[in-house]
Amino acid sequence: MKPAALSNSSAQLLLVVLLGLASAGCAARRQNCVPTCLLRPDAIIDLNAAGDEARVPEHVLLNASLERLKPQDDTPVEQHANQHNVLALSGGGSYGAFTAGVLNGWSASGQRPQLSIVTGVSTGALISTFAFLGSEYDHVLRELYTNISARDIYHERPKVSLLWSDSAASSGPLQNTIRKQITPEILRAVAAAHAEGRRLYVGTTNLDTGRLVIWDMGAIASSGRGDATELYREIVLASASVPGFFPPVSIDVTINDHRYTELHVDGGTAAQVFFRASMLNLQAEDFANGRRPLAGSSIYIIVAGKAYADPQCVTPKLFDIAGNSLSALTYAQARNDLIRIYTLTLLTGLDYNVATIPQDLPISADSLKFEQASMRKLYSQGYQLAAANRVWAKVPPVVDASQQSIPRAGVQFFAPGGMIEH
Repeated sequence: MKPAALSNSSAQLLLVVLLGLASAGCAARRQNCVPTCLLRPDAIIDLNAAGDEARVPEHVLLNASLERLKPQDDTPVEQHANQHNVLALSGGGSYGAFTAGVLNGWSASGQRPQLSIVTGVSTGALISTFAFLGSEYDHVLRELYTNISARDIYHERPKVSLLWSDSAASSGPLQNTIRKQITPEILRAVAAAHAEGRRLYVGTTNLDTGRLVIWDMGAIASSGRGDATELYREIVLASASVPGFFPPVSIDVTINDHRYTELHVDGGTAAQVFFRASMLNLQAEDFANGRRPLAGSSIYIIVAGKAYADPQCVTPKLFDIAGNSLSALTYAQARNDLIRIYTLTLLTGLDYNVATIPQDLPISADSLKFEQASMRKLYSQGYQLAAANRVWAKVPPVVDASQQSIPRAGVQFFAPGGMIEH
């Protein structure tokens, strides 16, 4: 997952705050960090709380909502004529190894269906084409996410060049990797699937608007344009181009015969994962009289990351503060995207399934390092969970009871586990 975009005013305010913190006279004080084992909301008890406040956890409310939406009699649920299996893939850099492992393990379980719609951003955009084409391309994903290294993705620029460059690293190696994988033969396969009515969408972020742009990759592959393959590659590269780290990708567009150039970056800047009901061509009458037109259809979401950042002691230094703050925004954005899709499933009858990296699994702190040992462990974990049919959750991780934030009544707490050694 990559940092979410800030508004201009927010970015300026953050810069002012960070510059202020850089001054020794204004540095935030920090004597002791709370032990990481006590940073989960359910690890401590607020000694200032009244203790008599009744709170209903969100997962209880959501389960109650699901019960209300179920038919009230024994009549079968009306199913839409066309059944869909949708796959939505998130961003996450090297954590995409988990996604590749889930897809391979899902195939091994014998439960992986043919997918009618696939969406992807960032590392999910790199994976999406092969996930869309089916299990026969699992070996490509396994190879990409277990044998790849940082040198196949980028090379860092000299520090002095950052003063005039548009990025900290060159994405030339990633361009070459995409060129090797996205061949004219692959485009013909995507076009054939598109002709069957299946759809593949990749998201990028238009820097001028700050909005998600959704590209119909099957339509591009089927367009007959002489530059279709190159445009396809450019979109995938743009979706994976982390702003600031990679340069933006220039994409030429024509409006009323006038040619313009747009700059596109990582789709995860605008949405960590996406799906739109409009992709299913539903009609207004499909929802009449409380109908749930997608009953019998399913959506599967694979998040190349955890639902919550791993707790850590942050030193009061400019880059640590900035990095952790942007990371917090990214995780929150991902959870909100999962809730948005979940709400859509409640209204339409679409069966919800989400896979995230287990919270207790140790992972690299930097998703852009592309360390093979870490990636292979992530791949193996995803594979094992999916092969054993233990990877899918039916509700978003944001409703996990252990992660609920309860309003604080003071600053005195009790850890039921007893004294904690520092």
